[in-house]
Amino acid sequence: MLENTKESSAALASELRNVVNQAEALLNAIGQDKDEALDALRGRVYESLDTAKARLADIEGQASRAARRAAVTAESWVRDNPWTAVAIGASIGLVLGALITSRRSDSEDDADDYDDEDDDADV
Repeated sequence: MLENTKESSAALASELRNVVNQAEALLNAIGQDKDEALDALRGRVYESLDTAKARLADIEGQASRAARRAAVTAESWVRDNPWTAVAIGASIGLVLGALITSRRSDSEDDADDYDDEDDDADV
């Protein structure tokens, strides 16, 4: 679960970096124009980009620290309560196994019902 959160945070950070890079490329492309209004706009956009980059770096750092803290806390708890952790893991495995088995039997029953309807139509 923590790995999924870390992966989604990394994907979000990557996407934000991509947006910032594209914005910079756009600004560089229009940078050839010497109009004063464009210069003022370009300055404000560069300031906003710098702020966005700083916030993105801060968010990445916070996410990384939170993931590390959660991993250390979970590891510490498992070390202190090994048999409880094994029981919880086994319980989760049993529940997931029961859910998967019931879904399989439901889909097989649906397929059998469909086959029965085809047989009735042939008569």
